[in-house]
Amino acid sequence: MLAPLQTGAARFSSYLLSRARKVLGSHLFSPCGVPEFCSISTRKLAAHGFGASMAAMVSFPPQRYHYFLVLDFEATCDKPQIHPQEIIEFPILKLNGRTMEIESTFHMYVQPVVHPQLTPFCTELTGIIQAMVDGQPSLEQVLERVHEWMAKEGLLDPNVKSIFVTCGDWDLKVMLTASPWAAGPRMDF
Repeated sequence: MLAPLQTGAARFSSYLLSRARKVLGSHLFSPCGVPEFCSISTRKLAAHGFGASMAAMVSFPPQRYHYFLVLDFEATCDKPQIHPQEIIEFPILKLNGRTMEIESTFHMYVQPVVHPQLTPFCTELTGIIQAMVDGQPSLEQVLERVHEWMAKEGLLDPNVKSIFVTCGDWDLKVMLTASPWAAGPRMDF
């Protein structure tokens, strides 16, 4: 679950980075052995809103990807589960594969179509209130904006190696393919 946007970009980025650590593995973030590098990196992390607890995450082996695109959707939900679930929050954190610094973020709320009214359970679970999704773009429109953001960030360049990172297959394999828009034309990322 992502923190609501009003809690600040630092908390949002910190959460996504913690998700990346879980998925990519803690071996990417081993303690630093070079004091000068640690202090520089600690200042860089602090500038992104990360606390001293991040100071140990500054040394890691070379990566095969230029960028990790950390993704964690939030979706409509209830008990018992509603069908179809619809993506209501679409965040991406662009993490540099060499420096592990956050270079950019994409974040949009999405207007649900099939179940436009969020349930109390959904709000409690995700922290997303009705006013955050009302009047927001449809998922198809958000995907167009993701494509524009990726182009602007150079992520569509064939020489740039990037990979989406999620915690499990729910976000990309289950949610994105099960969304009501999936029956329509495919987006090329």
